[in-house]
Amino acid sequence: MQAQSTENVIRFRPVGKVVVASFAKGGFRDERDILKVLEKLAEFIEKRQGVRLLFNMETIEYLSSAGLGALVGLLKKSKRQGGTFKLCSLQPAIRELFDVMKLTKIFDIFGSEEEALASF
Repeated sequence: MQAQSTENVIRFRPVGKVVVASFAKGGFRDERDILKVLEKLAEFIEKRQGVRLLFNMETIEYLSSAGLGALVGLLKKSKRQGGTFKLCSLQPAIRELFDVMKLTKIFDIFGSEEEALASF
């Protein structure tokens, strides 16, 4: 599997048996772009039973409640498909949001991509 782009917004990159998803560009704050990417992640999960997916969020600077809800939906969809969905490299403000919303109890969140990949 080669690295591929979806509308030049999201990139899927295989690393061993894990697929790393990330934004192709940095500094995303636009909610529409973020929700578009989360839709693409949902499509990706639906088409791949049992996929091990790591979402590298290092370039996401803002996340709305709709974005948080979409991430929870991705986690549930992944589990229904027999897969794994983990997050890494959250910006401090995003990490704080996950802490406040107690989402750290349901998501596997890692400080770096390397650390997350080692957890699979």
